[in-house]
Order: sequence, then structure tokens, then C-alpha cells
Amino acid sequence: MATLSDVAVRAGGSLATASRVLNGSAQRVVGPELRERVAAAAAELGYVPNKAAQAMARGRTDVVSLVVGSIADPYFSSIVAGVSRETQSHDLRVTISESDGSEKSTLAVIANASSQQARALIFAGGAITSTPAVTRAISDFTTHTGSPVLAIGATNLPPEIKGIGVDDRAAAEDLAGMMVKFGYHDISVIATSPIVLASQLRTEGFTEAIRKAGGTVREIVETPLSRQGGIDAMNHILASPTRPQLVFATADVMAVGALAAVRTAGVKIPGDIALCGFDDIPTLADIVPGLTTVH
Repeated sequence: MATLSDVAVRAGGSLATASRVLNGSAQRVVGPELRERVAAAAAELGYVPNKAAQAMARGRTDVVSLVVGSIADPYFSSIVAGVSRETQSHDLRVTISESDGSEKSTLAVIANASSQQARALIFAGGAITSTPAVTRAISDFTTHTGSPVLAIGATNLPPEIKGIGVDDRAAAEDLAGMMVKFGYHDISVIATSPIVLASQLRTEGFTEAIRKAGGTVREIVETPLSRQGGIDAMNHILASPTRPQLVFATADVMAVGALAAVRTAGVKIPGDIALCGFDDIPTLADIVPGLTTVH
């Protein structure tokens, strides 16, 4: 197998020059004529660049660090699939981490991305929280790596983060308005921890719209962001002597669990109790009756 030294000898240049051409360099640039000679020599000898050496020379790796709330949630899975497809087209690779959105969890994933010299750090959904410590850590990351930090579906972000926003509050308000028009005024909410920003905004938007319309919010049941979390929360709601007219789950993965709990209890949807969710996950295509949700 050809080595970098072999390429340098064939090209008539130094080892350092060959490295700058094939591995890249954060500081030095090689002239076009010598660059062509090195590239031709590498091709003739079948030289394969060392990824670790390239990362060291360029000051960052080919890794894109993606942080999600829960890989089990189809909402996040679809984001993972999209990021993976795009990074492959640029000869990059993805590492996936889970975060509950807390300061501790957010700081941990930022530190991990920094140690990896990640090409980019992407937070999906409620996997990030904005605190002074997080803002400092993000600033340190961008300074240390020269790489961007992005967030999908998050709001109120530090200026260092580029965001692809989703107006969760307004969308939940619109959903609540539709439910009121259908005659639902007595509701309960299944939500995950308030530290997950997306769930918090959806809960606030939905409940405020219901109250403004003269409706009643019986309770907000906090549960893990999972199908089982939805089952447990709905079982709690069904145990009440009287049921609400409508249950709103702030994520479809919990709504699917809630639907399973209703069926097990022998309760009819939407005859005995109505249910709506948020995310329009692909799984819903196989759910009967169809779930009212936000795309």
C-alpha cells in the first residue's frame, strides 16, 4: 500500500507539501502546479488519505454531530434520516446523541461535539435549552472548531445558533381553535417535561386558546416522551370519575400510546373521548381511526 512519503517522492515535493494537498491545511496553501503533481502521483500510486490525518490537518473532522430528544420517536427518526442522506452526499458522517433538553444534558453533547472537532452541531426539536452556561459553551465550540451550531424547531435561541423555526405555540393555538369549533371545551393535556421547549410551547398555545374560548383545562399530565408514556398518562386520565371531552398529546408518539390505552379500556374514540396530537409522524398512516394532528 502506498504511503504519503511515496506520493511525495513521486511528485518531487516534500512530505509536508503532500500532506497539505491530500489532507488539507488550516493555515498553508499549495500552488496549483504542485497541487496537480501531488494529486496525479496519489492517483498513480493508489494512495488512500488517512481520515484522522485529514482531521488533524484541517482542525476539524468529517463528523456532523446530531442531537435529538428521543431516537425512538418517529419525529426525530425522520430528521435523522434526512440529515444522514444529506451528509452522505457531502462525504460526511453523522454521530447521534440523545438529550432531554436540560442544561446538564445540553452541555454534555456540546462538549462531546467539541472533542470530536465536529464539522457542525445540530439540535433537533426540544434537545436544547437556552441558559447562560449553554450560550458560553456554544460560543466556545464555534471559536474552537470554526463550525456552525444549528437548531431545528427551536425558538428563543442564542445569536450563535442558526435556527430552522417551527412556531409550535401558534400551531397549537390553531389546533385548539379547530377543536373548539368541533364542540370540545373540556380538555386534558398529555405533555412531556416542561424543560423540553417544543412541548412547553405546544402546551401553552393549546391551553391558552382553550381558556380564551371559555373552555376548561382539567389537568396537564407530564410523562416521558414515548408510547409507554402516552399509555400511562391516558390510564391516569381514564381513572378519573368523569372523563374530559378531549385529550391533546403534545407529540404523536404519546398520542399513539394514549390511543392504545383507550382501546384496552374499552372506551370508544371519538364517541366517548376525543384525541389529537402534534407532528404528523409516518406511523399515523396505519392508525385507525385517523388521528387529528399538526403536520
